[in-house]
Amino acid sequence: MIDTKFDIAYAAGRFNLSLNIIDGNPQIFNLMGMDSYYSVYKMLSDDEQKKIASAAAQCLEHPGLVCDECVHITVDGKRCCYILTIQLAQDGNSYDLALINVSNTENRINELNRRLITAREYISLTGEAVFAYYPDTQRFHLYYINHQQNVTIFDENFGEWETQMLEQNRVAKEDFETFETFCSILRNGKFSQSYTFHGCIISDANILERYRVSFKPKNYENGDQVVIGTWAIIHEATGDVNATILEDSYIDSLTGLLNKKSIMKYAEDALKGKNRDRTAFAIIDIDDFKSVNDNFGHMFGDKVIKAVGNVIKNAVGTNAVAGRMGGDEFFIVFEQFTDELEFRNVLRCIKTNVATVYHDQMERKLSCSIGLARYGVGPFSTTYHDLFKIADRSLYLAKVKGKNRYIIYKPELHGDFNLQNDDDIINVSNTFYSETDINALHNMLSDLIVYGTDSVTEVLDFFAHVMTINRVSVFLSDSGAPAYTNTLPADVPMADPSVLKNVKYLYLFTNNLLAVSNLQSLEFSTPEVYKLLSDTGVACFMQYIVRDREGEPVGLISADVFDRSSAFPKIAITLFADMCRTLNAVFLREHLI
Repeated sequence: MIDTKFDIAYAAGRFNLSLNIIDGNPQIFNLMGMDSYYSVYKMLSDDEQKKIASAAAQCLEHPGLVCDECVHITVDGKRCCYILTIQLAQDGNSYDLALINVSNTENRINELNRRLITAREYISLTGEAVFAYYPDTQRFHLYYINHQQNVTIFDENFGEWETQMLEQNRVAKEDFETFETFCSILRNGKFSQSYTFHGCIISDANILERYRVSFKPKNYENGDQVVIGTWAIIHEATGDVNATILEDSYIDSLTGLLNKKSIMKYAEDALKGKNRDRTAFAIIDIDDFKSVNDNFGHMFGDKVIKAVGNVIKNAVGTNAVAGRMGGDEFFIVFEQFTDELEFRNVLRCIKTNVATVYHDQMERKLSCSIGLARYGVGPFSTTYHDLFKIADRSLYLAKVKGKNRYIIYKPELHGDFNLQNDDDIINVSNTFYSETDINALHNMLSDLIVYGTDSVTEVLDFFAHVMTINRVSVFLSDSGAPAYTNTLPADVPMADPSVLKNVKYLYLFTNNLLAVSNLQSLEFSTPEVYKLLSDTGVACFMQYIVRDREGEPVGLISADVFDRSSAFPKIAITLFADMCRTLNAVFLREHLI
């Protein structure tokens, strides 16, 4: 019987390229429960098989590479966690595998995480702020814990903080001496002490509070030293901790997240801190929340907002700080992530779990739209105002693209969301258009006339971005695939050019142009066209008839929007017509029609 104690490493076995065992340590034979050739896949779940197959392929492609994957294997009826290490053997025709049982480590980590969560919840309930002072670096980090969120009040050099508090008169004059004594003993880093003094350091610069500050030094085995402490606001009459002051100052009463004032200040401070290069803002808005209030009442609406707040709270955990801006709008400040995948995991988690909120009580699932902006990504993206503006416009783009999605801003995909001068932004019916982008589109059309059709796809891409259109397609016949289209996935639906065969439909065009803000309007006038387009998922569109030199319709240009019905502003229709007329002229010149 194999020893199932934890943290045991089993020497490598040798497996062929199909991961069938050739030879190796008898313990591996026993672990796999056989006495003859056997596949490592038989021990693993479908998902784990894919991980190991991928790791094996990487090792085969890159000799010398060692891959580690976490897998679970049932031994004697007990499911254990292993680290499986795989490497291509020297002969190039087999793999060396090793297994390390880490179940006990996994259990210990899970238990430590449970204890950590419990401790954080307890500290959150006490209403006290906490701090850590590091004598070696003079760093002073004062913060409070709101459930799993660390909300920083100060995180800077202790000497600078002390000077700032005194110069800004944030310590009561009669307690200057006590405060200076506290600072001196804390800086010494060797004594446990407790002090009481008055000031306006924690909650509001205009409110004088009584503080009880207690601390003790802690020395770790590796030689590191830190002084840890608590910072409580004390009720003047009773001497008890007054948790409500801290809560009222920072916390949104409905959701338990930071309130608007606090999350905005936190965001501004994040861009001044040491992790500003990692700072990102995400703005979240519940889709069609007005209909929730209208159909179920404001009390139920408050329950929905609270539940969404919990979704956000659980999704960000200790990786970010979240707040409620008001109404159904939330704000997240990230300071730890560097990989886009990390942002996507959190945003996807929020989007997915929002759909479960009171899903059994509402006919339509709840959804949300999210816009995210990262520090330094794109021009003018390093200040609070800039980042907030990019995140807000990314949120708007998520809305106009059909809602229930998140947009992580990328300048190469979305253009310049954050012009240095807001006067350059044209606001039409709450839709923002950049004058710079519009001028750039006209320049591209001029180049198209000069250089020909090589840049047609580029023009369609840019028009789709500027006008927030899902799909722009150019058909040069009344059937078949488009001759040109913007670069979207192949499975995204598009208009059907066979509509050109419907004479009654063609009568709806004026000067070759038709803009339909709601597909339903075609249901009775041209039911065949309505069915044809509705089957493709188009909700509203602009179309232009391409004509040959004799004026006969020979093609169609269609700009399609899915999942929303919306009136096209005049500027969008004008730009579409300009683009289509230019394309028609170029196609005629180059004898494509």
